[in-house]
Amino acid sequence: MIEIPTFAAWMEKNRAQGFPNEATAWAVYNDRMHEGMQSLFEDTGVAANRYEAAVAETAATTFLDSIFGAAWVKEKFPLADSREELGPWVQQARQRQELARRVFEFQGEPWFADFLSYTKTNDVVSAIFEADVLQTLMCMPAGIARVTESGVKGQDFDILLNLANIGDVPVEVKYKQDDTPFSEATVRNTVKGAVKQLPRGRIGWLFIHIPTAWVRPGRADEYHEALYEALRQTSRIGVVFTAVDKPFHDEEAGKIRHRRFWDLYKDDGASQELWGAALMLRDLLDKRWDFFAPRAPF
Repeated sequence: MIEIPTFAAWMEKNRAQGFPNEATAWAVYNDRMHEGMQSLFEDTGVAANRYEAAVAETAATTFLDSIFGAAWVKEKFPLADSREELGPWVQQARQRQELARRVFEFQGEPWFADFLSYTKTNDVVSAIFEADVLQTLMCMPAGIARVTESGVKGQDFDILLNLANIGDVPVEVKYKQDDTPFSEATVRNTVKGAVKQLPRGRIGWLFIHIPTAWVRPGRADEYHEALYEALRQTSRIGVVFTAVDKPFHDEEAGKIRHRRFWDLYKDDGASQELWGAALMLRDLLDKRWDFFAPRAPF
């Protein structure tokens, strides 16, 4: 069985090494986990038979089981191991591995326990997207903190981003389920819901994940018009990042993969500094530069 210990378990086992601080311990742990997985990928039997993807998926699933328990993972991703034909299992297997990656990457963060609690008790697909946004923001040279749910209007946003020359930027994350039909009212209500959670007197960022089915010729204009109508009623949102995952067939790997595309929308009330930071993030994503963001080994 392929097993990757949690950071907490590894720390307990290696405490005698006397690391000067937790950040140093995390760096050593991270390097050793990557080295271990790389050795597995380079194994003759794995490399010759192109089993790298299967090894990575097994490692990710086993790691996730060790965090949440196998029963919880099976309940949330019931179709992930049904490989009889192409279908819903493809998406669930991808989501399970993505969640495992984020859990691994966030282990060294002070808000890790809160993130686990939120993920375990909320809609898992929405939690995965919020985790993706957290990891996306980590691409930037900025301070990032996950905000604990409070249920208080104006204080219940998801992430607090601290940007140089700008200061604190509250971030709200919304996920639209795949079966949500497009309508301008849906877009307006999504923005309205986000506004209630953002603080007065601050201009923040809103991240929205939209269903692939919403993508069609001419839809961008309708979507942007709906954003314009919603945003002109508030000053709390300066930039909207919209994510859509488009499936494609990777012929070389023989797999169905998904590629994420980002659309940026600027409200008239956003400062040039805030908009410039948003453009910098998009540029980092387009170039796949992630010097600051942690990366899982699977």
